[in-house]
Amino acid sequence: MYTSMHITCSSSSATTTTTTSAYSSSCLKKKRCSSSSRRGCERARKKGFASSSSSSSSSSSSNNNNNNNNRKSLDEQILSLAVPALLSLLLDPLLSASDTAFVGRSDDYSHSLRDNGGSKTEKITVVAASEDEDELVKEVGENSGLASLAVATSVFNFISYSGSFLAIATAPLVSREVAESERKRKREEEEKMEFKYDDDDDDENKDNISSSSSSSSSSSDNDNNNNASKTVLAALALALAVGITATTVVELNVDSLLAISGGESLGDAARESAEEYVKIRALGLPFFCCSLIGIGAFRGVADTRSILNVAIIAESVHFALDWALVLGLHLGVAGAGWSTFASTVLEFTLFSRAMFARGILSREDLPFFFSSSSSNERNNDGFTASVKDVSGKLGELVSSGSNQLVRTLFLQYVLVRATALATENNVSGPHQIVSQVWWIELFVLDAIAVAAQTLVSTRLAKNDGSDEDVLSAREAVDRCLLWSIALGFLLFVFTEVFVDDLPKIFTSDATVTAATFVPLAFILAPLQPLNALVFCFDGVFQGANDFKFLAKAMIFCSLLAVAALQTPFFADALFSSSSFSSPDVSVGGGHGLEQVWLGVAALMLARAGCLARRYWSDEDSPLYYSSSFSNKKKK
Repeated sequence: MYTSMHITCSSSSATTTTTTSAYSSSCLKKKRCSSSSRRGCERARKKGFASSSSSSSSSSSSNNNNNNNNRKSLDEQILSLAVPALLSLLLDPLLSASDTAFVGRSDDYSHSLRDNGGSKTEKITVVAASEDEDELVKEVGENSGLASLAVATSVFNFISYSGSFLAIATAPLVSREVAESERKRKREEEEKMEFKYDDDDDDENKDNISSSSSSSSSSSDNDNNNNASKTVLAALALALAVGITATTVVELNVDSLLAISGGESLGDAARESAEEYVKIRALGLPFFCCSLIGIGAFRGVADTRSILNVAIIAESVHFALDWALVLGLHLGVAGAGWSTFASTVLEFTLFSRAMFARGILSREDLPFFFSSSSSNERNNDGFTASVKDVSGKLGELVSSGSNQLVRTLFLQYVLVRATALATENNVSGPHQIVSQVWWIELFVLDAIAVAAQTLVSTRLAKNDGSDEDVLSAREAVDRCLLWSIALGFLLFVFTEVFVDDLPKIFTSDATVTAATFVPLAFILAPLQPLNALVFCFDGVFQGANDFKFLAKAMIFCSLLAVAALQTPFFADALFSSSSFSSPDVSVGGGHGLEQVWLGVAALMLARAGCLARRYWSDEDSPLYYSSSFSNKKKK
């Protein structure tokens, strides 16, 4: 799928030399070459390298130029995958961020009505001036739209992001099938070239070979499309089952799910709003899960631009509906839920059309279309074969995705516990804002992870994971790490510069924005370079199908993070100094919000250590680097 470099020659003779040289070198490297193939390669070598001895003096400078071109080509590949992925991934957290922003503005509008003697939209008890002001702050916080949205989105994010294994497991499977098809096509071309050199004086035979070659190439492309289509079809069947099951569980257990996220600390009005939001948005879970398959399929064919096109349309509609329902019709949290549901359905529709148009999903593989066959016997045979093939793909997908699901569940559990702790400390509003900044910046970093996953899965599949494939994959990983860490430092600087302005995007409440200062400036921002490393490694090992290790590492790291969340000592010790305090902070008490985000920081530190060790020193890693092999290759 990918080429390591592009060489442009100024003359036709130079182009011929480059082509035959690359061909003969490729053939001689393959261990499975037959003796006749070696003879064909030898002829090509003699023709292409007739003048190679005269150019030996310039080999050193040529190698340097090739290395530079290789790095430039690799950077181009990373950017071509990462830039569209960055834009589409940024739009995804904006789905929740726009909900937060509009609901926050709706709270401001409601408070304005109350202050001017208008109708009350929330049950807020005004206490006497002589009483403690913290009581008023708590009463407002427990019944605000932001508080209910924080708890509700935490529940939904736990469920929806747990389904991310669908996209992550689908992408490398599709990439592998594309690479296998490409490898098969190249072998067929080499066989045709062998016959061509053996019979280069027979013009009629050349024409027959050319016709046979084009027919074989067309057949290979069709086989590739069929294989990818059946994998995607199996993934869609699994996604639909997961989505329907998730919707049923959520609708029947809303109260219990909200209690896990700290819903018991909400006021009556906020709790009712949170329940309504979760019930509405849960209706879109089947569509959401199927859309994840579309994302994984397009990543598998290295097409992140189509994902971006779908995201732009869906998120534009979501933003417009948020404006109309939340601010225009004043439906509050429920309006945010309906706008999210509508955009989710639209996203699934757009992905379905795009997959059919691209050929990723074929109507011929759908059981329904076998009914149009003219022969009933052939119809039944085709249906049976299709079901068996799809069942095999489904089993492979479940095997690859089960470990990824475990990993995601433990990660989401940590985040849900963080939200519950924030609610218990009466800082759910500020926590929701810090969380939105966190997610947006992490999705920026995830763009490089998408590129790393695609490059690693493709390069490892070129020759069935040979040593050459591992070195090629590590070359791509090292380059992705440089890009990712650089982006992490950029986000660190950006967050520090705009630490006072970012919260104002979501609310104009000075008390809430002031409470976010310490977590944003002293925890979230400094973590971004480390987060960049973690996210890039996630993509690397997902592309290498190392899901079992990722699951085990996440279990260990999440247990450490939960322990840190339950230990307020670190937050009190680190932030007891007045220099870390923001003026006029009256939300919550102590250092509850700092305690929450120190727990998240512990999670990321532990993950960084586990992933770095796996890549650089673990001999069981699928990307383990052997220095002796590298030295042998250089010789």
